[in-house]
Amino acid sequence: MVIEVEDDKIPFINQYVSVAIIVINLIVFIIQIFDPTGYMLIYEAAFIPSEFFAGKKMWTIFTSMWMHADWLHILFNMWFFYVVADNCEKEMGHLFFFITYIIAGLVGSFLHALIAAVTGFGDIPSLGASGAVMGVIAVYGILFPKIRLRYIGYIRTTISARTFVLISFITELIYGLISLFILTGTAHFAHVGGLIAGAFFAFIFKLVSGTDH
Repeated sequence: MVIEVEDDKIPFINQYVSVAIIVINLIVFIIQIFDPTGYMLIYEAAFIPSEFFAGKKMWTIFTSMWMHADWLHILFNMWFFYVVADNCEKEMGHLFFFITYIIAGLVGSFLHALIAAVTGFGDIPSLGASGAVMGVIAVYGILFPKIRLRYIGYIRTTISARTFVLISFITELIYGLISLFILTGTAHFAHVGGLIAGAFFAFIFKLVSGTDH
């Protein structure tokens, strides 16, 4: 996990799109927990690439973005989102931020689906907000490259937001390449796709707005 070294003085509660995203993810996760079968939502709303390309349950490329596999999955996704989202939403505006989040999630899932179809893992359900969250992380690193972040865990160090995004991209790409041959249980190319989409929207925003941090 990471935290900002200095408080950015941006009240998260005022960024209502970010608040809504966290609330929706939590509500959906609670619904998943109380699913008596444990599988109903997974196979009805999770994203299965082979079904998607067969023209079945195509809506799941969207619904899967709001689901999580377990407590750790949602905890890590929502924590990273919480750290970076307030800056991004305040800077980009509520609507463009929301569009960026959704498109990053969709692009991430689609890239994952392409890779899964090629490698023969297309029947495995995928779910999670990771692609969308990675998109926001990319925006954060591009719009606020000099903000300092502190790692919390086995490694304790301080790095810039720009470096954090670069490390995230390289790490996910490496793991993604490994997953071409070994099933890792994580849709790393969804993360890569989300990062790429988020970076695209961040550069578009900088170009249009003339923002330069």
